[in-house]
Amino acid sequence: MDGRPVRARPPRTIREPLLGEPSVHELAECDFIARDVPDFGLSEPEYARALDHLVQANVDVIVHTADGRLLLGYRRDLPLRDMFWVFGGRMKPGETLAGTASRILARELGLEVEKDRLVLDAVYNVMWSSRSVPPEHHGFQTLLTLMRYECAEEEAASVSVADRTHEWIGWYTPDELRGLEAAGSDLLHPFLPVVLRNAGLL
Repeated sequence: MDGRPVRARPPRTIREPLLGEPSVHELAECDFIARDVPDFGLSEPEYARALDHLVQANVDVIVHTADGRLLLGYRRDLPLRDMFWVFGGRMKPGETLAGTASRILARELGLEVEKDRLVLDAVYNVMWSSRSVPPEHHGFQTLLTLMRYECAEEEAASVSVADRTHEWIGWYTPDELRGLEAAGSDLLHPFLPVVLRNAGLL
C-alpha cells in the first residue's frame, strides 16, 4: 500500500441486452473514464509487444439471413489471410460487447445494426499460430466473444466492403460451405466450420 486511503467505488452495471444471453455481466466503476482510442493506435513494435504479453479481447459476428445464407469475408491479413471468416475485431476500452459488434459491422460492412438484435452465441479461447505484425510466427491469443446478427433482406442487399479488412465479401449457403469443407478447400480456416456448427448455422 502507498498510504493513500482506499475508496470503495460502487460498480455500475452496463445493460445493452443481448438476445440469448445466458449470463453476461458488464460492470464499470462509476468513475471509469471511457477514452477515444483509435482503431490502430499502436506502432507495429508496440502492438507486437502487446500481443506477446497480453490476451486480446475480440468480438466477432456471424452475419446471416433468415433463410440460412451466411456472409463471409475474404481476409487480407494473417492469421486468416486468403481465407473466409466472419466479421469482428478488438474491443476498445469502455466498450460493451454490443458496442464493439455494432462499431465493427459499421466499419467493415457499412452496416448500421440494431443492438437489440445481436445474439450472444459463445465465447472461445483462441490461440492463433501467426499474426499480422512481426515476428509473424509468434502468433497471439484472443478471448473471442462470438455473436450472431440476422440481416433483414434490405440490410443484406446493402452490405459492402467498407474498409481494408477484406478483399471481398459474399453470401454462401450452408450446402456451399459444406461442399468446400468436404473438398478440403484452403478457403476455409479449420475453425470456421467449428464456430458455424456450434452456432447452429452449418
